[in-house]
Amino acid sequence: MMGVLVAQLFRLEHIPEPTNHFGFYVLGKPLACICQGAAIYSLSIGCFRTWRYQNAIVRGKAISGGYEIVLLAFGIFILLLVFLILMIIVNVLMEDLDS
Repeated sequence: MMGVLVAQLFRLEHIPEPTNHFGFYVLGKPLACICQGAAIYSLSIGCFRTWRYQNAIVRGKAISGGYEIVLLAFGIFILLLVFLILMIIVNVLMEDLDS
Protein backbone atom coordinates (compact mmCIF):
# COMPACT_ATOMS: atom_id res chain seq x y z
CA MET A 1 0.00 0.00 0.00
CA MET A 2 2.84 2.38 0.73
CA GLY A 3 4.24 1.91 -2.77
CA VAL A 4 0.93 2.89 -4.34
CA LEU A 5 0.59 5.84 -1.97
CA VAL A 6 4.09 7.10 -2.76
CA ALA A 7 3.54 6.73 -6.49
CA GLN A 8 0.24 8.61 -6.41
CA LEU A 9 1.28 11.43 -4.09
CA PHE A 10 4.61 12.08 -5.76
CA ARG A 11 3.02 12.11 -9.21
CA LEU A 12 0.35 14.59 -8.06
CA GLU A 13 2.95 17.15 -7.04
CA HIS A 14 3.70 18.60 -10.46
CA ILE A 15 2.77 21.38 -12.84
CA PRO A 16 0.78 20.63 -16.02
CA GLU A 17 4.02 20.41 -18.01
CA PRO A 18 6.39 18.58 -15.62
CA THR A 19 10.10 19.04 -16.07
CA ASN A 20 12.42 16.07 -15.97
CA HIS A 21 14.76 17.53 -13.36
CA PHE A 22 15.42 15.44 -10.28
CA GLY A 23 12.41 16.11 -8.08
CA PHE A 24 9.42 14.49 -6.45
CA TYR A 25 7.70 13.84 -9.79
CA VAL A 26 10.68 11.93 -11.19
CA LEU A 27 11.42 10.22 -7.88
CA GLY A 28 7.90 8.82 -7.42
CA LYS A 29 8.21 5.69 -9.54
CA PRO A 30 11.59 4.48 -8.22
CA LEU A 31 10.51 4.97 -4.61
CA ALA A 32 7.24 3.16 -5.30
CA CYS A 33 9.23 0.25 -6.77
CA ILE A 34 11.43 0.19 -3.67
CA CYS A 35 8.32 -0.02 -1.48
CA GLN A 36 6.87 -2.82 -3.60
CA GLY A 37 10.18 -4.68 -3.38
CA ALA A 38 10.13 -4.26 0.41
CA ALA A 39 6.62 -5.72 0.48
CA ILE A 40 7.76 -8.76 -1.50
CA TYR A 41 10.79 -9.07 0.80
CA SER A 42 8.55 -8.99 3.90
CA LEU A 43 6.18 -11.53 2.39
CA SER A 44 8.98 -13.93 1.50
CA ILE A 45 10.49 -13.69 5.01
CA GLY A 46 7.04 -14.29 6.49
CA CYS A 47 6.49 -17.36 4.28
CA PHE A 48 9.87 -18.79 5.20
CA ARG A 49 9.26 -18.12 8.89
CA THR A 50 5.83 -19.80 8.78
CA TRP A 51 7.29 -22.82 6.96
CA ARG A 52 10.11 -23.07 9.51
CA TYR A 53 7.76 -22.86 12.49
CA GLN A 54 5.32 -25.40 11.03
CA ASN A 55 8.16 -27.89 10.51
CA ALA A 56 9.31 -27.35 14.10
CA ILE A 57 5.79 -27.91 15.43
CA VAL A 58 5.49 -31.17 13.49
CA ARG A 59 8.74 -32.35 15.09
CA GLY A 60 7.39 -31.38 18.53
CA LYS A 61 9.70 -28.44 19.07
CA ALA A 62 9.07 -24.78 19.69
CA ILE A 63 11.11 -22.01 18.13
CA SER A 64 11.27 -18.54 19.58
CA GLY A 65 12.93 -15.54 18.02
CA GLY A 66 15.06 -16.05 14.98
CA TYR A 67 17.19 -14.19 12.52
CA GLU A 68 14.22 -13.45 10.26
CA ILE A 69 13.08 -10.61 12.49
CA VAL A 70 16.57 -9.10 12.41
CA LEU A 71 16.63 -9.36 8.61
CA LEU A 72 13.22 -7.73 8.36
CA ALA A 73 14.18 -4.92 10.73
CA PHE A 74 17.44 -4.35 8.83
CA GLY A 75 15.56 -4.24 5.51
CA ILE A 76 13.03 -1.73 6.82
CA PHE A 77 15.84 0.39 8.29
CA ILE A 78 17.62 0.45 4.92
CA LEU A 79 14.37 1.38 3.17
CA LEU A 80 13.73 4.28 5.53
CA LEU A 81 17.34 5.42 5.23
CA VAL A 82 17.09 5.45 1.42
CA PHE A 83 13.85 7.46 1.66
CA LEU A 84 15.42 9.96 4.03
CA ILE A 85 18.53 10.46 1.90
CA LEU A 86 16.53 10.88 -1.30
CA MET A 87 14.12 13.33 0.34
CA ILE A 88 17.00 15.43 1.63
CA ILE A 89 18.67 15.43 -1.80
CA VAL A 90 15.44 16.46 -3.54
CA ASN A 91 14.77 19.26 -1.04
CA VAL A 92 18.31 20.61 -1.38
CA LEU A 93 18.14 20.50 -5.18
CA MET A 94 14.72 22.16 -5.25
CA GLU A 95 15.97 24.95 -2.98
CA ASP A 96 18.92 25.48 -5.33
CA LEU A 97 16.58 25.69 -8.33
CA ASP A 98 14.32 28.18 -6.59
CA SER A 99 17.23 30.49 -5.71
